[in-house]
Amino acid sequence: MTRPAPTTIVRSGSAKLKEDGLRSWIWSHRWVILREETLSFHKTQTSSTPAGLVLLKEVINVTRTDLKPYCLEVETKDGGTFNLALESDEILYGWMDDIYSRSPLVGVSNPTDFVHQVHVGFDAISGAFTGLPEQWTKLLTSSAITKEDYANNPQAVIDALEFYTDVQKGEDELDPFAYGHHHHQQQQHQSSNLITFPRINNQLRSQTRPNLIPQRVAPVPPSAVRGIGGPKPTRRPTVQASTESPKPLAPVKIQAPEPPRLDNARTNATPAIVGTAKPTGRALTIKPTIVPTQGNDQPPPPIPPKPSEALKKQAEAKLKQIRNSDLTEAQLLSKLRMVVSTQDPQEIYAKIKKVGQGASGSVYVAKDLKNGSKVAIKQMNVKLQMRKDLIVNEILVMKESPHPNIVNFLDSFILFDHSEIWVVMEFMEGGPLTDIIENNNLKEDQIACICLQSCKGLQHLHNQNIIHRDIKSDNVLLDRQGRVKITDFGFCAKLTKQKSKRETMVGTTYWMAPEIVKHKQYGSKVDIWSLGIMVIEMIENEPPYLNEEPLKALYLIATTGTPQLKKPERLSNELKSFLQLCLSVDVKSRATSDELIQHDFLTKSCKVKHLAPLLKFKPLIK
Repeated sequence: MTRPAPTTIVRSGSAKLKEDGLRSWIWSHRWVILREETLSFHKTQTSSTPAGLVLLKEVINVTRTDLKPYCLEVETKDGGTFNLALESDEILYGWMDDIYSRSPLVGVSNPTDFVHQVHVGFDAISGAFTGLPEQWTKLLTSSAITKEDYANNPQAVIDALEFYTDVQKGEDELDPFAYGHHHHQQQQHQSSNLITFPRINNQLRSQTRPNLIPQRVAPVPPSAVRGIGGPKPTRRPTVQASTESPKPLAPVKIQAPEPPRLDNARTNATPAIVGTAKPTGRALTIKPTIVPTQGNDQPPPPIPPKPSEALKKQAEAKLKQIRNSDLTEAQLLSKLRMVVSTQDPQEIYAKIKKVGQGASGSVYVAKDLKNGSKVAIKQMNVKLQMRKDLIVNEILVMKESPHPNIVNFLDSFILFDHSEIWVVMEFMEGGPLTDIIENNNLKEDQIACICLQSCKGLQHLHNQNIIHRDIKSDNVLLDRQGRVKITDFGFCAKLTKQKSKRETMVGTTYWMAPEIVKHKQYGSKVDIWSLGIMVIEMIENEPPYLNEEPLKALYLIATTGTPQLKKPERLSNELKSFLQLCLSVDVKSRATSDELIQHDFLTKSCKVKHLAPLLKFKPLIK
């Protein structure tokens, strides 16, 4: 293969440059040109003579730095450093990969510090990683990620491994049942091939997919920063090359080899009531956050509470200011007393039927003794809650977010000497959208109707700076009239001016936006991506990569970008346009919920009542 000429331009573009020496305090606008052997800085795009030049053979390190939102640092062997501030993550990592792959000394010295103090290298000759922790080695060995994948994008492999292990670590601290997951007891639908983890209670494995909440704390970014913030030691993990001529690391689109398939990946072990339905074996799960409205850089001003609610809001605001994840049982009960009712729920509701069972409690359909209407009651044992803060969080978010397209919170109670918490919500007898998808072939006008109602619910949440973080068919419920409502708010969190972007990894693997997998900070548009994946579910009966094992799915999400439809020719232009806006890898190009609601595809929506026939397969609960 012919080697490119040294003068061949690999990449060029505008950037702000800060270099050592007398000008170390100045960021200068420069036109930067990367050639096969040099990196040059020009005062203007038309300047032929460079104002500065770096020989790539002298570059010993290329890393991301936190001096600017999208900033990389190039270090040379004589101790010189050059910082380039760029416009987006995509552009930044493109430059990093291209410089890295043409710098023969990179990886020979100065190993990059990883989050978790992991030092990993990639040998382009042997096609193997070096320095992997034992846990990562075992994961890679048992995964469907191939050596071809390693070579194509080793950084994406590391991203997937780090994300997966963070998620698994968070699983040890969680009880999946505790956060609103209600499940049918339909044993005939349960799969034996579940994606589960060793420490999850066996009783629960047959009914629910694990919720994986990584415990990495998000760094505090500047209020107008869209890139990764935080202290320098927590830089994005970068794979070190260990040869003189490593292969380029730029992400490439690949056709993944056929992996071992998970049989019966979908099941009907999902709730017929409010909360987050988690069917077995379908994904690793993670959840809601709260971010700047519609992904804007600057968070909107807070909405003042109504005067009549001032005292109540004041108490709830104090509750939110506490770092709830550290709550003891006594602290939890103290906080809950501020938001729960003091009545005896057994005098208000009569249980009809248990419809779910988990390690820490049960879910019942009950009857309101006053008017005979059905409600859902989530009954939880306080002592068995691994993350007590999430109980408080779910109650607060649901109480503060009433909307026709969000499952309605009715009341909550503490009883039996403070040993149990009951959360009462409206009963959505139609159950999760998952069941509707599995028992029907949806038409475009029906998909549009479901999307329209879901978008209205998301718009309401996003306008309150709330990110759901786990939008998927399991968390979108229908009632018998065809009304669509979003549920599951156990992991919602609000962004403040100090934390205008989130960096925690919450969501369900197959529905997850690329920026989360890549450990980037994100905004409300992660919900828009997940909505797009949910639309693909409605079209193709499953999300992309469903038959891939989770680690390979994470890799594909990080590298493939916008997933491909199986039969796009069968879809209208309006629907394909809607999907394109939802599933843009470039976050700036991805639509907001405000924009989606105005999209032409949603004008095709059928009437809500026309969704009701989709529930004919569902037996009535008497």
